[in-house]
Amino acid sequence: MRGFWLLVHVLGFTLWLGGGIATMVAGVTAKRFAPAERLKAYRLIGAIQRLLVGPGAAGVVISGVVLVLSGPYMRSGDMPVWLNVMMGAGILGAIAAMAVSVPTAARLARIEVDPRGELPEAFHGLRKRQILAATISGSLGLIALFAATLGRS
Repeated sequence: MRGFWLLVHVLGFTLWLGGGIATMVAGVTAKRFAPAERLKAYRLIGAIQRLLVGPGAAGVVISGVVLVLSGPYMRSGDMPVWLNVMMGAGILGAIAAMAVSVPTAARLARIEVDPRGELPEAFHGLRKRQILAATISGSLGLIALFAATLGRS
């Protein structure tokens, strides 16, 4: 059963960070688009966040809790620093992704061009919130990855 949860953990992490990188690339590229095309790109970003990032972050947290609770570190009572950093950063990053980044991307995906053919006022505030939340989430995810891979050695 440990193998299954490890698979969920690695797959979830791949979806979370891979979807975050795809969101970043699409967002940076879309800045040059006309308003209508830019909003189409943000519909795609909303789908990436909803279908990859959110479930990936949730899968990482759920599988991580199962792996830690059933792992040798919990049984021994000796939690190494790298594991604490991985857990703390991973949980905080997943919360930022699921509570802020994914819902903000969903709101951005529903925005329509205003009657003048321009981006509505709400777009810029939501976009800034999305950038900040996704940056925090992704950075914490990378900290968790570095702690798990480099901290173990």
